[in-house]
Amino acid sequence: MAVVGAGPSGSATARRLALEGHRVVLLERSDFRGPRAGESLAPEVRPLLTELGVWDGFMGLGPLVSYGTRSVWGGSDPLTQSYVMNRHGCGWHVDRCAFDRMLAFAARSAGAELLENTSVVGCDRPADDRWLVRTAGGGVVRSRVLIDATGRAAAVARRLGAGRVLFDRHVGITVLCGGVDVSGEGYVCVETMPSGWWYSAPVPPSGMAVVLMTDGDICRRESLPARWPDLLSSTAPVTANRAKGMVAWGPRVFPAASHRLHRPDHTAPWLAVGDAALTVDPVTGSGVTRALQTARTAATLVPALLAGDTGVLSAYENELDTTCDTYLHNRAAVYAMENRWPDALFWRRRTGSAS
Repeated sequence: MAVVGAGPSGSATARRLALEGHRVVLLERSDFRGPRAGESLAPEVRPLLTELGVWDGFMGLGPLVSYGTRSVWGGSDPLTQSYVMNRHGCGWHVDRCAFDRMLAFAARSAGAELLENTSVVGCDRPADDRWLVRTAGGGVVRSRVLIDATGRAAAVARRLGAGRVLFDRHVGITVLCGGVDVSGEGYVCVETMPSGWWYSAPVPPSGMAVVLMTDGDICRRESLPARWPDLLSSTAPVTANRAKGMVAWGPRVFPAASHRLHRPDHTAPWLAVGDAALTVDPVTGSGVTRALQTARTAATLVPALLAGDTGVLSAYENELDTTCDTYLHNRAAVYAMENRWPDALFWRRRTGSAS
């Protein structure tokens, strides 16, 4: 079967299926070397990585311990949410490129065929009930079940007629600072400002990712990337104190809108996992844990799909709908905690007073 996209959800799905004896082709458009801002993982990632059999590989990446989150949100005093009472222990800060590469290679070691630098340009399902996945290099992968793990783009699903319900217009204006002593920076930090909110987290071994989350139209209208240094110093004193060292790259603007995929029917044997199925606002937590959870669920559905039972897709989508409803409720509660800028467009949009 074909899994398109070798992020956490795609690689985890491919590894699970390969370990169960399925022939799997994992297609990834990159070579895991593009600029990424790092990742902060909640403690709940540990049992998922252990179950997947990659915990030792993960620890080999040299992740930094994460003790929780410090937030300047709803007031000027930082508040700390600690992992000290979490039954899974601490969280982790990790180099996202290295993390993705580790998972993809783990899928390959389980028997999946990993095709890097391979972009999918088309897919269709002729009369013999096998998907034909076409690549930019002219290759064709034949597969009875197709899995979209292309992240927030949901590229495969959208080619198959699925739509997306967008919940916001988020973009992340991102800078990676290098040469930073992060040995004492064990927390994620979030800090609000009128046009959005700042996020900062250490990236091993010596980086600090600093991201300004805002809306795409606000980013353009207020020329936020060009004003990034001044905005940091004038609106985010806690974050600015962490953003030391030389700028390794950035500011770069990355899409970060949250969405729920909507498929037109549940009759064809394909499914979306991870961010392709549901992308969340990062203020509610990392999507990696949920990506690994959907990979586990997706792998259990494949035998039924191979047997021609597409009825399992309805239950899968219903479960994702429930997860989405919970996410939207939690997101609204978080944004309602900040009321210092009631007239700012970014915050009005998140309190229901602006479209």
